[in-house]
Amino acid sequence: MKPETLNTNLEIIQNHGSQSISTQTLPPAVNWHFWPWCNYGCKFCFARFEDIPRADRLPKEIAITVPSMLAAAGAEKITFVGGEPTICPYLGDLLAASKDAGLTTCIVTNASGLTEDFLNQWSHLIDWIGLSIDASNDEIHAEIGRGMRGDLARQRSHHLELALDAWRRCKSRGIRMKLNTVVCKPNIDDDMANLVLELMPERWKIFQVLPVEGQNDGDVDGLLIENFEFNNWVMRHEHVENYGIQFVPESNDLMRGSYAMLDALGRFYSNESGGHVYGPSLLEIGVQKAWEQNVFIEQRFTERGGVYEWKN
Repeated sequence: MKPETLNTNLEIIQNHGSQSISTQTLPPAVNWHFWPWCNYGCKFCFARFEDIPRADRLPKEIAITVPSMLAAAGAEKITFVGGEPTICPYLGDLLAASKDAGLTTCIVTNASGLTEDFLNQWSHLIDWIGLSIDASNDEIHAEIGRGMRGDLARQRSHHLELALDAWRRCKSRGIRMKLNTVVCKPNIDDDMANLVLELMPERWKIFQVLPVEGQNDGDVDGLLIENFEFNNWVMRHEHVENYGIQFVPESNDLMRGSYAMLDALGRFYSNESGGHVYGPSLLEIGVQKAWEQNVFIEQRFTERGGVYEWKN
């Protein structure tokens, strides 16, 4: 599929009428999908970037200039997202560049790269880890596709064991921990409360499985749920708030258009219209002008708790 471009973004802005859309000020938190490749096979993944050439990404010497550009434009926190960020051989250099720019750093990961060696070398530059766990057992993970591709070919997953080991390694090094869970058809009846109370993340983000045109077409169809099913799941688990965990559910409506997202080519993009709509590269026209041409709904960003106490 050919990527949608700036003209589509401008049409979206015009068509929203009185809705609260901010295209002027960069929000303080930016998600950078800097590495589009992944070693997992999650069926619901909406960040596959198969609509851009698969070999396209910023080379290291250019990528390490991006964090300072974002910080100069007002960003306070940068979240490294994939694909799977820990596959990138120069993730550590990007973390260093981000800390040099004064940014709070976060990595959203499937845990496969959070080895002792990686953490021994780079944990001092990592403020937060957002670790993805979608179920209380690996039978459900296998059904979802949450696991190594080789294991999934044999219809099994070892994700939970791997993730729990990585969680303990991160906690022992003082990294602040978030848990990310996607609620979908296979895990709709699963109870994760005991597992979550064992882990005690600072934040638990709950996402309603999101269909995104051009990203997870076909694969996600059998995983989709109704709004009432998502709400019921949320109500069954929200009592973890009583133990001091920040409980952050995000419906499809709240997710769309509420993240400042940057792709592997340095382009802001929005999913508000249902698919990815890409703007020009910030390396060509600067962060401010690139952001002004992106669709972002500030009200949704605020409603889903996009700003919280993330500084150490």
